[in-house]
Amino acid sequence: MDFRFSEQEEKIRKEVREFCQQEPPENFPCEIEDEGYGFGGWSCAFTKRLGEKGWLSIAWPKEYGGMGGSIMERFVAAEELAYHRAPQYGHLFGDAVGTGVLRYGTEEQKQEFLPRMARAEILFSTGLSEPGAGSDLLNTSTRAVKDGDYYVINGQKIWPTGAHLAEWCLLLARTDPDAPKSRGLSTFLVDVRSPGVTVNPIVDMAGANSFTEIFLEDVRVHKKYLLGQENRGLPLVFEALEGDRFWGRCLRHAGSKRDLEELVEFVNEAKYDGHRLRDNQVIRDTLAELAVELEVSRMINYKAAWLLNKGASISWESSVVKVVADELGQRIANAGLEIMGPEIQINDNSKWARLNKRFLFLYTFNRGISLAGGTSEIQRNAIALRGLGLPRA
Repeated sequence: MDFRFSEQEEKIRKEVREFCQQEPPENFPCEIEDEGYGFGGWSCAFTKRLGEKGWLSIAWPKEYGGMGGSIMERFVAAEELAYHRAPQYGHLFGDAVGTGVLRYGTEEQKQEFLPRMARAEILFSTGLSEPGAGSDLLNTSTRAVKDGDYYVINGQKIWPTGAHLAEWCLLLARTDPDAPKSRGLSTFLVDVRSPGVTVNPIVDMAGANSFTEIFLEDVRVHKKYLLGQENRGLPLVFEALEGDRFWGRCLRHAGSKRDLEELVEFVNEAKYDGHRLRDNQVIRDTLAELAVELEVSRMINYKAAWLLNKGASISWESSVVKVVADELGQRIANAGLEIMGPEIQINDNSKWARLNKRFLFLYTFNRGISLAGGTSEIQRNAIALRGLGLPRA
């Protein structure tokens, strides 16, 4: 087995690294701060710059504004950006939506959306979960009723990330209430600036404002914005979630590597009660174990990216990526909190204030990361059934 990257993949990694050195990502303003997922914060300005470089659509066909590259080239570029904590949040959901449009969209939809998404002229969020339909999308109650050339949509979505900053949303709604639950759902491309759409940010316990809720009241969506076939939207959504779970977690190892490196630097320099932290064997063992787990996570991500690059499905591999990334991130945050101790609450006068603040935020925010995008329990069910072939309990 050849673990090396191709010449073209190494070339784009080098280009991205040099770009981050010449135009430091931290110099771009962020609307949403880095929450520890591995893809940085949400910066409309930085996303626009990536669009100018052509890096938002590396793997899309050239006729739709892409570079005609491979999935692996796209992954390598994103991984390098993640290590430099570049804000990629703004176009994250565009990857899932773009894949759906390429596979299920009409030619008109491809021409209307993909080139504009490639240039960062429009950004997408996803509207899937509801107050009564989180992990179980079959309980979706948002209704879309056909009215001539339009669908009239009423309902509520909760937890869409960045919907208050994006212009469009991939939305799941029930179009046939009498059909079996899995056969009566459809997906729509909805302009969240349309009359009848209200988007409210939700501030979580860590103080982040990335999540939102969307209320739809008699929202009229033209039939040309139905993505895929009517009442056949569930396979499309599952495919989008497969991509969301992968792209939403596959970069965690790169961002966490920076966190671990900074934590190691802290341990090498800090003293507590007259003793150097680096001499503490428990701390040394903890950091070494995390370093090993990060390498395991990286290899898992590389395998999933390789499968995607071959055109294969990662229906359960994406769940492995997500579970490992989420729970490893929580362990790194926990380790930082325990190692820094009470100093985690220190103010801006400390040399380590920035690091302290980051780990305190990561510890708080990471409590919910293993819920977002499908709980770890749901992911383990998928791994057991699809990956291991175990029977249903």
